[in-house]
Amino acid sequence: MSQKQQNKGLKTSQLHVKIGKSFIFVMICFVMMLSGCQKIDGIVQHGSERHTDHEDGHDHEGGQDHEGGHDHEGGHDHEGGHDHEGGHDHEDGHDHEDGHDHEGGHDHDVKAREHREETVAISAEAMARSAIRMAAVGYGQLQGVLELPAEVQFDPARVAHISPLVTSKIKEVDVKLGDRVVEGTQLAILKSIELGQARAEYSRTSALLKVAEKNYRRQKKLREAGISSEKALLLSLVNYEQAQAEKDAAHSRLRVFGATGGNGPETMITSPIAGTIIEQHATRGENVPPTETLFTVADLSKVWVIGRAYEHQLSKIAVGMEATLILNAYPNRTWRTTIDYMASVMDEKTRSLPIRVVIDNSDGILRPGLFGTLRLSAGKQQGKTVLVPSSAIQNVENKTVVFIPMKQVGMFAVHPVTIGRMSSQQVEIIDGLEAGETIVVEGSFILKSELMRAELGHGHVH
Repeated sequence: MSQKQQNKGLKTSQLHVKIGKSFIFVMICFVMMLSGCQKIDGIVQHGSERHTDHEDGHDHEGGQDHEGGHDHEGGHDHEGGHDHEGGHDHEDGHDHEDGHDHEGGHDHDVKAREHREETVAISAEAMARSAIRMAAVGYGQLQGVLELPAEVQFDPARVAHISPLVTSKIKEVDVKLGDRVVEGTQLAILKSIELGQARAEYSRTSALLKVAEKNYRRQKKLREAGISSEKALLLSLVNYEQAQAEKDAAHSRLRVFGATGGNGPETMITSPIAGTIIEQHATRGENVPPTETLFTVADLSKVWVIGRAYEHQLSKIAVGMEATLILNAYPNRTWRTTIDYMASVMDEKTRSLPIRVVIDNSDGILRPGLFGTLRLSAGKQQGKTVLVPSSAIQNVENKTVVFIPMKQVGMFAVHPVTIGRMSSQQVEIIDGLEAGETIVVEGSFILKSELMRAELGHGHVH
């Protein structure tokens, strides 16, 4: 066998040895990973020699010297690439070990971040100061309640706006704001030139009618006696009917002015309904046109309450449904009634549907213009479900959550849940909680605030 073939066989054997060493090193790293990536004193055994790990990386150079010691035979310049490859294998092993340590640190950061996002901690002092209260949740039936913004309004059929029927001057005002009146009560006395002229015209036409009527009767008797001609009789009839028409026109004009007779320019205006004077714009001596309202009289014994229902609520509302009114002005008092009307057309400006209830107001406490809430009872749901107080629900990072106490005092888990229907005090839990689990039912906002503060300041959150 030639020297060249011997050198080639030697190099091949050395390459196999290097590959075997690399395989052994990979297996050692694998065992280290399984054991929790703990550090081992004295990393690799090469043959009968042991190379000790140093943080400054000298162990890598020692490995290269050790590899190079096997390669100082002829042809070193030609086969040096194999030596570099061998050293590279050894170096790669160390890189793999370093990468493993880095990966372990990354996993630890991920776990720490997840732990931080899922829990919040407050100190014992904060727990003592806060109003945090915990309780076990249970099953129940949710009483469906819809809350609509509402306003007290007049019943339009019980309101009268009173104006003069002709341009007038106010001579006398007989009532004041807040007075209670009955139908026909005199409110004011007015003087009008137009009214005086109309009355004068009515008197004139009434007199002409009397004359025309007497002439027609006389001509009729003369014709029956054969003394008068037929033409004279017909002419007297025409004059009579014309006078009657003129009188009727003058009388109609008086009725438009609110008068049926009388003399002179004065007239009075009266209340058409019983109620209370809620507006007064009449002042003695003032000239007022027919377009000006002098008095507004309202009967407040019954009032309307108009609620505003939005599109997503309409399927749960019907005429006849029970309703309870709560006013902002009287939060401790309620009025019970039923819905008697739902509008046929949506309000384009507010995108809501007016809902009406009528409430007795015999004590006068329901003043038009007051705002409040109209609570509609939608009935109980079928079956039972997990219910929690509304105060237990919070929204964190666009997720609906509750806070669950952990074993360590002051530690709480941020637990996502899926909610369903809601009433004024309770919320239905569709998914995320089981009956009997303990959650924070009061003071959850304190925990949410602490969670947000800790996330910003990297405080107690884990």
